[in-house]
Amino acid sequence: MSEQKQVKTGKWMIKKWFTVYAPALFNGIELGEVPANEPNALIGRTIEVTLFDITRDLSHLHIKLRFQIDRVEGERAYTRFKGMELTRDYVKSLIRRGSSLIQLIQDINTTDNALLKVTVLAMTPTRCKSSQKRAIRREFSKTLNEIASKVDFNGFVKTAVFGDISNQLFAVGKKIYPLRKVEVYKIKVLKYPTGGEVKPAAEEVKVAEATTTSQPSSSPSS
Repeated sequence: MSEQKQVKTGKWMIKKWFTVYAPALFNGIELGEVPANEPNALIGRTIEVTLFDITRDLSHLHIKLRFQIDRVEGERAYTRFKGMELTRDYVKSLIRRGSSLIQLIQDINTTDNALLKVTVLAMTPTRCKSSQKRAIRREFSKTLNEIASKVDFNGFVKTAVFGDISNQLFAVGKKIYPLRKVEVYKIKVLKYPTGGEVKPAAEEVKVAEATTTSQPSSSPSS
């Protein structure tokens, strides 16, 4: 807390501080504070945290989440999910010599008409043939569409971030060729359920981390 108070001295004294909250699908947990001259200046700003910052589960340190502030009420700034991505160090640790890396990039539509670009990575224990890679991609694509046809925006994001989709993809892919790991590497929101296109990102800001007294229950990561 002492560090946070120091930040608010000097040039920051002319700014007002707003508490930022995660979206409801991440239990609306308090993320920290950001400065701004006025509330409207916060709209469109993006912040980046790890899933660990929300769950306090060390197995979630490699999952980066991006949230975008879309409304401010009083001194509270509320966000919506903008995207996720695995850290580069984590992905590098999965790639091994003598194995194959299979990548699928696909746009999917959820039941509430949200549009997301999803990137999936699969790693095999040994090298596989090109025909096997194509077959795995086809099954992944089919499975992603099936999942998206049954869930809304929040449902898809939550199952992807917490590893449920990775597990389902692993199950269908291993029927074609043995797999060592499957991960949803990246998600980017192209259109929100309201039908509005994603606005260009404003400046990315760092939040002053808040101390939470209670943490949401976390689902197991893949």
